Amino acid sequence: MLEIVLWGVFGVVSLGVIALAGVVLAVSLMSHRAYAEEGRLWQQLQADGRPLQGVAVSVLRSPSGYSRRGPVGQRLTAVQLGVAYTDAAGVEQQTTLRTLIDEDLLAHFSAGQPDIHLLQDPRDPSRLAIDRARTPLVIRGARR
Repeated sequence: MLEIVLWGVFGVVSLGVIALAGVVLAVSLMSHRAYAEEGRLWQQLQADGRPLQGVAVSVLRSPSGYSRRGPVGQRLTAVQLGVAYTDAAGVEQQTTLRTLIDEDLLAHFSAGQPDIHLLQDPRDPSRLAIDRARTPLVIRGARR
């Protein structure tokens, strides 16, 4: 009888561990998706995006503390970057971009620092991405 109870306890604990691992995986995937979306938009806008200039007004780390390794081993930190910019009609706007930035470059995005180059979706002006060709978000590795 005791053996059956122990197997039952083992089963419940095992299911709890599996459920916890599933929740951690789901949260991690959701965080990655939220902060990688801006990079995918930049890739789409490279050809026909409307160039704009903005300035950082705030930099906040992701509430979840999400970060990941970059292509050459650097640490990319998920941030919510507040950006003020003037749209094509000359109206001052402000938005928050969720993106991944190399930890070594975070100081460049401090509030009030030099211009941040943006690309705006010509079909949907509310969609903006950082122009990585003009405002790098990662330090690239040296070529051999």
